[in-house]
Amino acid sequence: MSRAWLAALRQRGVAWVETSSSAAHAQGLAETVAAALREALVLRGEAKLALSGGRSPIPFLDALACQLLDWEDIKLTLVDERWVGSDQPDSNERLLRSHLQPVFDRVHWLPLYRGLSPVQDAAVAGTMLLEWQPLDVAVLGMGLDGHTASLFPGQPRVSEWLQPDVGTVCAATLAADESPRLTLTGRALHSARRQLLAISGEQKLQVLIGALERDPADCPIAAFLRAPLEIHYCSDQA
Repeated sequence: MSRAWLAALRQRGVAWVETSSSAAHAQGLAETVAAALREALVLRGEAKLALSGGRSPIPFLDALACQLLDWEDIKLTLVDERWVGSDQPDSNERLLRSHLQPVFDRVHWLPLYRGLSPVQDAAVAGTMLLEWQPLDVAVLGMGLDGHTASLFPGQPRVSEWLQPDVGTVCAATLAADESPRLTLTGRALHSARRQLLAISGEQKLQVLIGALERDPADCPIAAFLRAPLEIHYCSDQA
């Protein structure tokens, strides 16, 4: 099978890390993130990290929680969040609190959800996140529709929000099912010194390959397929 797409990624300066087992994928990603955080701590005395939620990152989060780090000097936020309280099953904050439980109370946590309104919460979080720019590490995921964070295809302002110089750092968006979301924008995500994308399985690989030829408005992950992105891919979807 031709891997011309891999050459195309490398021509864009995108690094590719491939594993065949979900355990190796999670451990490798955790070690990569931890190494980047340690470097930031040495150079700047603090590290700023944005993580994705959902089910896919759970093994990675469990592995990350086992990394030996000066967690008290790490600032942590989410790439995106559902507009629900942290006591709700779909809350990404709840997911992080659960799977980073050994270290969560040691980090400087900045929630996106604040319970005001999606627009107000985005404004409050965005103002606070301005002081965090640039991020040291952002870990992205990708849906089968090509969305990343809560930047979905066909949103009226998605092209604007994907830009590195967009005015807002955090935006109120709607998912495909019209549920309200909060998301970091291109201003925050493109700022990250280490940009990592974690995906698994043949279906998502095909979406990624297709994104090389698609407009970001129709496939938002396409906006990030360039240096300094590093893709961690696992052929095992489990």
